[in-house]
Amino acid sequence: MPANHLRASDGEREPLLWRGIPLRPPPWPWALLVTTIALAAAIGSRVAVLGFPAGMGPSSTFFPAFIVATLYGGPRWGWGAWLVAVAIGAVSPWSPVQDPSRQGVLALFALSGVATVIVAGGLRTALVRLRQEAGARHHAAGRLRETEARFRSLADSAPALLWISRLGGAREFVNTAYVAFLGGSYDDALHIDWRARLHPDDLQRVLREQAAGESAMKPFSLEARYHRADGAWRWLKSFSQPRLDPGGAFAGFAGIAFDVTEAKQVEASLQHINDLLEDRVEIAVAERDEAQAALLQSQKLEALGQLTGGVAHDFNNLLTVIIGALDIVQRYPEDIPRTARLSKAALDAAQRGERLTRQLLAFSRRQPLRPEVAIVDALLRESETLHRGALGERFMLDLSLAAGEAPVSIDPAQFDAAIMNLLVNARDAMPGGGVVSVTTGLADRPASGDLPAGVYLIVSVQDAGEGMDEATQARVFEPFFSTKPVGKGTGLGLSQVYGFVRQSGGEVSIISAPGMGTTITLVLPLATTPPDTDEAAGPAPREILTGLNVLLVEDDPEVAALAEIMLRELGHEVRLAIDPAEALALVARDPDITLLLTDVVMPGEMTGVDLARAATAARLGLTVLLSSGYTGDTLAFAEQAPWPLLRKPYTLDALAAAIGDAVEDVARQYVNG
Repeated sequence: MPANHLRASDGEREPLLWRGIPLRPPPWPWALLVTTIALAAAIGSRVAVLGFPAGMGPSSTFFPAFIVATLYGGPRWGWGAWLVAVAIGAVSPWSPVQDPSRQGVLALFALSGVATVIVAGGLRTALVRLRQEAGARHHAAGRLRETEARFRSLADSAPALLWISRLGGAREFVNTAYVAFLGGSYDDALHIDWRARLHPDDLQRVLREQAAGESAMKPFSLEARYHRADGAWRWLKSFSQPRLDPGGAFAGFAGIAFDVTEAKQVEASLQHINDLLEDRVEIAVAERDEAQAALLQSQKLEALGQLTGGVAHDFNNLLTVIIGALDIVQRYPEDIPRTARLSKAALDAAQRGERLTRQLLAFSRRQPLRPEVAIVDALLRESETLHRGALGERFMLDLSLAAGEAPVSIDPAQFDAAIMNLLVNARDAMPGGGVVSVTTGLADRPASGDLPAGVYLIVSVQDAGEGMDEATQARVFEPFFSTKPVGKGTGLGLSQVYGFVRQSGGEVSIISAPGMGTTITLVLPLATTPPDTDEAAGPAPREILTGLNVLLVEDDPEVAALAEIMLRELGHEVRLAIDPAEALALVARDPDITLLLTDVVMPGEMTGVDLARAATAARLGLTVLLSSGYTGDTLAFAEQAPWPLLRKPYTLDALAAAIGDAVEDVARQYVNG
């Protein structure tokens, strides 16, 4: 008989009745055999009791056969057994149905058999269902045990600590790594108090973080040092995930923890290395800054040495002329023609020294400019004859002026000097002669250097001379740097151009290459106001004022002596003071003083401007004339002061004109006031 019934799992046995009831209809030979045996057993038992032929009649002994056939083969085999039994009872010669009493018995037997088969069929259906459900339960239980065994095997093979906790935090499962970390038994691991294993420095923090995470019933992470069973402190990083029961309610946490001690050590090592690198970088940067400072200082000293050498060379030449001329004049005062000639030579040398000083100040951007709104094209046209004369007959000056009436704020005299320097350099770069081009125009330039984006006026001077290499271009604006032979140039021409343009708020660029000529371009910002178009005649000649009582304040004795001689030559009385304190005392004592002529740069804390303010406050109507050759940090105060400024060195005529302007300014203030 085939075993088509379900088997119980893990040693559990099904009830005997269940094992005799197939879940599916058996093959018909087996069903026929069981039905036949059941009927034969029923007939045999009756014949054994009643004998033959009485035992062949219908009887309740057939009912167990109906039940067996129905339970094993199904209702159709039960009905088949019922038909056989009814046929035996109806047609058997040993059980005649002609007897009315036998007919009633047969009818009752048939009805009882029908009921028996129906009840047996229902019982079979119920038993099959029960057996199926029980089998399913046994199968599910087996799968569950298999899944639990697989999960435990997987959890125990993991190198990380795994656990499952119930509500309240008690552990209901831990893996082998968990037990091994703690030491002891599995039961000890389930009931361990982790607070006893936490590092004291981490305890309070971890307790706070754990309480916050568990109360929120959301995933949370902890990282701390724990005492392992072997006595070592190990860093563990844990992750806890809430878990839900089949109904969806919160049932506790499932967690995993990794030993991150090595990672922490690597992190600490990296931090240490990073700190060392930072220290070394700071040292390297400090060494670099120190080296750069030393290099800069060396470059400054080199530039200063070159500057002082150049200045000394030029001034020694000038002083040679001045000293030599004055020495001869002093030796031979009666030689009037030679005295006049040598005096003129000394004066020319002194004026060359003045120009040299202005060029130095222009390069250092300390030369006080007298800016005014001007038209560059008009300035170039006015100076065209002078420029052509400076170039000489072998050169042609090509003017291409396209800037129109665009105004710029510049010092016209310094601009003319800058153009003259560029033309002279272009001439010297072409010994055989040639064309020097001067071009102007407007250009929309992007932002570069200190200049914002915008429209600028461009002035370019181009030659077709020898050109310059990159090394020469890098130094071309340095003072006293020159590619010309000794005695052929001061080396201040391009430095004056650079200083003038930078002071005027612009930039200078150079394009050159050996054998390709040179183009130097001046970039000047446009003025916001138009130029003054008042073409009134110059100031009318005026008589030289005399008879003033002048207070001269000068700390340099030689300059003071010369200025006193010049003032007396102009017919003025002179009182001399060497510092502001003495000057203020004289102003307070002498009410006849009408003019204060003071140097701007003075010893002590007070400047000449401060002295003028104090003196005019003490003496209303006092005329003030400032004088200086280099105002340094007081330049802004001197130019913004309400008194005229006489620049050193000055001639007798310049001194007389400045005194006249100062007196007229005071008179004008009284008239307007």
